[in-house]
Amino acid sequence: MSELRVSIRIKAAALLVLIAALPAAAVASRLTGINRGAVETSERHLQASVLAEMAASVVARVRAVEDDARVVATALALAAARPDAGADVEDAVRSVVATRTAIDAIRFEVPSAKVDVVVKKQGTESDEAPRSTAESRQIADQRGVSFAMSGPRTGTVVVPIARSDPKAPSGYVTARADLGPVADQLRDLAETRFTGGGATFLVVDGARRVVVAHGDDTLASGGDAGTLPIWSVIPRGASWAERVAVVSGFSSGKVAYVGGIESVEGLGWAVALWRPERVAYATVFDMQRQSTWVLAVALFGALVVGFAAGDRVTRPVLSLARQAALIGERRWREVGAQSTRNDEIGDLTRSMGSMARDLEAGEAEIEKQAKLRGDLSRFMSKELVEAIVRGEHPLALGGTRSEISVVFADVVAFTPLAESRPAEEVVTLLNELFSLLSEVVFRHHGTVDKFVGDCIMAVWGAPVATPDHARRALAAAEDMLRFLETANQGWKEQYGVELRLAIGVNSGEAIVGNIGSDKRMEYTVVGDVVNVAARLEAVAKPNQILVGQRSAELAGEGFELRSLGPHQLTGRAAATEVFELGMDGSDA
Repeated sequence: MSELRVSIRIKAAALLVLIAALPAAAVASRLTGINRGAVETSERHLQASVLAEMAASVVARVRAVEDDARVVATALALAAARPDAGADVEDAVRSVVATRTAIDAIRFEVPSAKVDVVVKKQGTESDEAPRSTAESRQIADQRGVSFAMSGPRTGTVVVPIARSDPKAPSGYVTARADLGPVADQLRDLAETRFTGGGATFLVVDGARRVVVAHGDDTLASGGDAGTLPIWSVIPRGASWAERVAVVSGFSSGKVAYVGGIESVEGLGWAVALWRPERVAYATVFDMQRQSTWVLAVALFGALVVGFAAGDRVTRPVLSLARQAALIGERRWREVGAQSTRNDEIGDLTRSMGSMARDLEAGEAEIEKQAKLRGDLSRFMSKELVEAIVRGEHPLALGGTRSEISVVFADVVAFTPLAESRPAEEVVTLLNELFSLLSEVVFRHHGTVDKFVGDCIMAVWGAPVATPDHARRALAAAEDMLRFLETANQGWKEQYGVELRLAIGVNSGEAIVGNIGSDKRMEYTVVGDVVNVAARLEAVAKPNQILVGQRSAELAGEGFELRSLGPHQLTGRAAATEVFELGMDGSDA
């Protein structure tokens, strides 16, 4: 039997298939896997960001109507309080309505007196101001405002009118909340944030009825959305009264989707969006198709031109593998963005370069915000940190004059304690104490200004103005001693010591702002109010809270303040009246 003769060209082509096509297939598979992970992460970050924008848009729209209705209610209360008000009340309210942007008409109701008056802007239909219900009026009396859906993309806001005479009949302002602009915002988000299309947006109330939807004509306003597959991404029994935010994959029949849900705090609503994976991960599927095409070209080249064509096809495929590895290692700057090839491999290379730049920019922004939040949260409350990250509070050099409250809390007899114990133990004890005191400051929405040795300085009323800054400062001072009493039990067992605090509280005007240079700045407060608070802390006895006169005046009821008479504080020519805060009081 003669041996089968095989052409060397066939052997060369077969060898090229083995050494080029098969590795290229492995590289393409790895590349697709790496790219899918990156695209999935990017898609989920994008959806989380858009969900937050949707929730903010809904809240902003409802709050705008509520604010305008409150302004009108205030105008009615002021006008009605005048003895000669008469017909001027309606004119006064009409002039106020004309200046509001979120409402076109209001209905003034006094149910017990059968008063029902509509005040509207010129050219507005009377049915733009709906009537209140007994239930909505009851909720408004309890909470200060009532909001409920009254029709497709329409809600009703009810605000009670303040009464100077408790015996006077109750009056209410009712306004229509048009949620149509929210639908326009959803459309804009779909066009600007999801250029690939296919996204469905949904806003539902607490009963999962459709408020506003975009992208699916079957989701009519007021319809039941409770059976949609999107709800499978949240845990069973989750309550929208709490913060809920999740983005995940889910399936409906044979179609895979990626979507998310975020609760709208304060309304008991939720926003949701989703789109098919084939749309969301279109770049992955495109890469798979392009990779398949590249492999087909490589195989054809191997069969036609042998090693020369095989070498030319294999090298770019391996280059793509290296680019994919760089992406997987997050070495964005090393990913090549240019290619001289005018074929699918060149397109794929340029696409990967563009993707690397986009991923780098997105990750840098996320890291920047995470670092900023982490740095600021060590000194400021969560609300203030979010305001700074959103750009609502400037970080430039400069200061303004504001009325604030300052608290100094110092460890009594700390020097002997520090000298009698190892430095490591003293540092650990101080860190635990400052962590406790910082948490108390944040619980009462204050800002930790600085730590000086064994002393903490905290501020209320800056950088965000707080009308009740004195009450918050006094309540925080009380809690510092209460929490210290509990913590001392553990410290006595662990370190054999009990700490005592001397606390000084003072209120008044100060210069607040960023002081320093463009290279290094510090947010702080400067003024006599700070000096007096420090002097009060210096003369306070262990576990005693001394309060300045201005803080006592602003505190109001609910605090046990006892005058200790005028005191001559160090560095001050005039005597200062000092009060002692008892621990039986509580913030009302």
